[in-house]
Amino acid sequence: MKKAVKNAAKNAPTKAGKKAAPRVARKAATKADNTASAEIVPSAQHDWFIQSLVNIATVAPLSFGVTLQVSGLLVSGYLVSGKAYFEAIGEQIVGGFAQNAALADEMRKMFATFESAYPSDPSQTDRPVPQFIHLQNARFYSTDGKPVPSDEGVWWRGRISEISGVVVGILDVSQ
Repeated sequence: MKKAVKNAAKNAPTKAGKKAAPRVARKAATKADNTASAEIVPSAQHDWFIQSLVNIATVAPLSFGVTLQVSGLLVSGYLVSGKAYFEAIGEQIVGGFAQNAALADEMRKMFATFESAYPSDPSQTDRPVPQFIHLQNARFYSTDGKPVPSDEGVWWRGRISEISGVVVGILDVSQ
């Protein structure tokens, strides 16, 4: 049985604007007589455009508004780098350990290792393909525009493969 070859550019549009054929993986299936046969199953799809937006936020010191459709909800916030996300989350968590300086220092070190997973050097060519997206001041809305559960923004991290739609811009339901 052959392993599927990973190629991040497979889902990007071609020069003619057509989408490349989806990647497939071979899966072994066992017949009643215990002989193996190959079955073609589609591989996970990742949106190359969203991955490009994440790369921009990672390399450039900027953030911008996006609204994502995820599992029937709308998530709207400011796209930031993974490094900025872990810096902020780390500070929030470390702030809870004010009475225990040693534990706070250990937590700070742990979050520093998370931050290092997101290099921001634009000349670095071996940067991994983004799998997660990070939002600051994220708000959640049902499809009718009502905030879920409130209109308070939070830090949010989500899997790119779970996003079914994206709008560049913040959802504004104030009226």
